[in-house]
Formats: sequence, C-alpha cells, structure tokens
Amino acid sequence: MDFRLRRAPLRWTPDLVLIVGALTAGAGLLGLGPAEAASSFAGAAWSGWLLTCTVVCAFRAMAHADRVAERFGEPLGTIVLTVSAITIEVASVCAFMLGSGGDPTVARDSMFSVLMIILNGLVGGCILVGTWSQHERRFNPDASSMYLPLIVAMGFFALVLPRLGTSEPGGWMTNGMEVFVAGGCLGVYLAFLWMQTSRYRGYFAVEEEHGHGAAAHAVPIGRSTVLMVISLVIVVLGAKCMAGRVGPMLQAVHLPSGFGGVFIAMMVLAPEGLAAIKASDRGDMQRSVNVLLGSAVSTIGLTVPAVLGVRALTGLDPELGLETPYIGLLAATFLVSSLTLMRGRVNTVHGLLHLLLFFGWLLTILDESLPNAIE
Repeated sequence: MDFRLRRAPLRWTPDLVLIVGALTAGAGLLGLGPAEAASSFAGAAWSGWLLTCTVVCAFRAMAHADRVAERFGEPLGTIVLTVSAITIEVASVCAFMLGSGGDPTVARDSMFSVLMIILNGLVGGCILVGTWSQHERRFNPDASSMYLPLIVAMGFFALVLPRLGTSEPGGWMTNGMEVFVAGGCLGVYLAFLWMQTSRYRGYFAVEEEHGHGAAAHAVPIGRSTVLMVISLVIVVLGAKCMAGRVGPMLQAVHLPSGFGGVFIAMMVLAPEGLAAIKASDRGDMQRSVNVLLGSAVSTIGLTVPAVLGVRALTGLDPELGLETPYIGLLAATFLVSSLTLMRGRVNTVHGLLHLLLFFGWLLTILDESLPNAIE
C-alpha cells in the first residue's frame, strides 16, 4: 500500500493575483493612490505597482484564453487568443488616448509599435528560437499569404495614406475618409474571420501533439472562460489607471514621448509574445505565425474603428499618419515580411533581418531625442 503523502493541485492559486489586481485597479479608479506619477518615490512606486498588476493579470487572461482555445482547436483557438489580446489592446489604446490630455498621436504610435514589435521583434525572435537547433522551419505558406496582404493594405490606409493625402494635410483625415478607413478595415477583418473559420480553415490548421487533445477536453472550459473575462476587465481598468502616468514616467527616465506607444504595445503584447515564442521553441512555427500575424491583422482591423469611434463620441482628433522616417521603416518591414514569410520556410538569417529592423526602429525613436538632449 502506498502511504506517501499526496498533495492536491492548487488549481486556483495563480488566480489569487486577480483579487490583488482588482483591488489595485479599484483603488486607482477611486484615486486612493499618490497622484504624482514619477515626481516622488511614492508616486513612482504606485505607478510601478499598477503596471505590475496590470501585466500579471494580462498574463492570466491569456493563460485562460489559451485553455479555452485548446478546446476549440485551430483556427478557432487562435481567434480566441487574438481576440482576447486585441480586447486588451483596443481598451488600453482608448484608455490612454482619453487619459493623455488630448495627445493626438497616442493611438497612432501604439498601433505602429504593435506592428513593429510583432512583425520584427517577435517574428524575428520566434524564427531564431525555432531555428536554433534546426537549420530551417516550415509552415503553411497559404496562411501567411492570407495574413500579409491584409496587414499591408490596411496598414497603408490607416498609417500612411493620412500623411500622403492633401484634403486634410498633416496626418489627419477628413470625415469621409475616416468613415471609409474605419468601415473598410472592420469589414475586411470580419470577412477574413469568416473565411478563416470556414472556406480556408485548412490553411491555418496546426498539427496537434499526441495526447494534446485528450488533455484539452479535460480542461473546465466554463471556469476558464469566466476567469478570462474577469482578467480582461481588470486589465482594462488597470490600463485606465495607468493612462495619465505614462508621460511623466517616460520623462523621469529621460525617454522621448515616442516610447509611449512602445510602452503600451509591450504591455499588451507580453503574454501573446511569450506564447508565440514557446510555440516556436517546441517546433510549432505554424501556431507562432497564426498568433502573431493574426494579432497584427486584428490590431488594424479593430483598433482603427475603435479609435475613430472614440473620436466621434468625444471630439478628440487623432493623428494617424506616420512621419516620413517611420513610413520608410513600415515599408521595409512589409517588404521583408513578404519576402521571408510568403515561402513557408524560414531560417536564422531571416530572423536576424527582422531583428535588425526592430532595433533600427528603436534607435530611430531615440535618435529624434538626441538633438534636444544635446541642446
């Protein structure tokens, strides 16, 4: 007879952080914390605590979304993951836009940062991790050939055309153009989702590991769904509390305001990026491609209509057109992504090229602040 002590698994222990996150977000909304974001030690500590709780709850949201996704399989599983992540992103961008004192570039910088982090930083990282032990990784090129044209076309209309247009110069759009861009992005994205789950479902299929499906059916989907929704709500409230604190925090560490979008993007992409890197580490490059490129499509397809909807309701005037250097970086990113991801085969050199563009983008943001710092 086996008399060894058996410990019951503490299934709910990781989700205790949701209680802490909810209390922290509630305190922030009620104004119980220090008002100063970075001018005092207490204000900086409170801002750091808000950020930590928000990011940890975002990880819990994506963990539960992953469990729910396992029950649905592909491509519905990836859609659950991307919709969960984009919910965090859209809510965070709108919260930061409303709480930034009318800064017109918050939404643009956030969307552009998400695209650059996904298409260069995370794609490059996943390729390097996936090809570290093998010379080459393969995935279905039909999937990337569906994603990339959508990303390029919607990215051009949302982030480039407003800068090139003459009817409303300076990066803005006229009312008619806003309706076209918002409606077009949303309509194309919804059509893509319908095609992805029906006619072209096989393009995004992922080969499941042995025994994976049996484990997925053992997951209590009801509990995971409820906790996923709770986590998302806490993250949205935490982002609202952080909205007015990003600018002062960046000033305190002498970073340019352009890093505000980078900050938001890194906060909302951390859980999803980790999931994509883990998938590539176990050789599942198809899942990495689905998650990352699906998030890039969702970023434009849902964030642009949400931002322009906030403009219609609040009167804020977002500037969506990128400046000239960043248009060049976006064009180079689209070109390199098309050349490396449309073949269905990637190697280490491809990963290095994407990372080169990623660090070049970060250096460009820093380079803008160097003349001011010298003066």
